[in-house]
Parts: sequence; structure tokens; C-alpha cells
Amino acid sequence: MLTRTAIYEGRVRDGQEAAFFRRVQDELEPFWRRFPGVTAVRVQRCVAGDADARPIAMILEMDFPDQAALDACLASPIRPESHAATVAVMEMFEGRFYHLVSEGRTLPPAG
Repeated sequence: MLTRTAIYEGRVRDGQEAAFFRRVQDELEPFWRRFPGVTAVRVQRCVAGDADARPIAMILEMDFPDQAALDACLASPIRPESHAATVAVMEMFEGRFYHLVSEGRTLPPAG
């Protein structure tokens, strides 16, 4: 499994937190859920961090079974539409977003 992660590093503009996350839910999440090949989408709103941590407002994770599925997602005609909608919502945000791709496995708790 591959996970494409978007890190939203920065802060939502003062007083716009509720509106920002409402727009994420209403305008962006429908795009993310429609990408071809995606098997799971997780949207995480950061609520706390270490004192010396970079400010991260949100983390988006999208799972794909393999590189071919991820490539199909990136080539999808949905992607430019999603990006345009993201840019519009980001007007309420001070910072940047960037992507990482990771390969992972899930471990059960010990004992």
C-alpha cells in the first residue's frame, strides 16, 4: 500500500477556522473521495503538537494499492479541478502544502 500525504504547514487565518474546515469538508473532500484507485481518505485536523513542532493545521492521507493506482490518480482529470478548489480554499490559510508518498504497514498493539 502507498499513502500520498498532503501536509498543510501553517495556520488558518484568525477567525476563519470554522469556515476553513467547513469548506474543506464541503468543497475538497468530495474531490478527494472521487479520485480513481483511492482505497481510503483520511483528513486530520491537528489539535495539538509539541512546543517546538512546526505548525501543521491539517494532514490529508490518501491510500492506493500500488504505484499504478497512484499514477492513475495523478493523471486523472479530477486532479486539476481539485487543485483549483484547493487554491481557492487556501486563501483562508497562511502557509503552504506539500506532498509525501510513503509505503507502510499496520502493526497490531503488543500484548
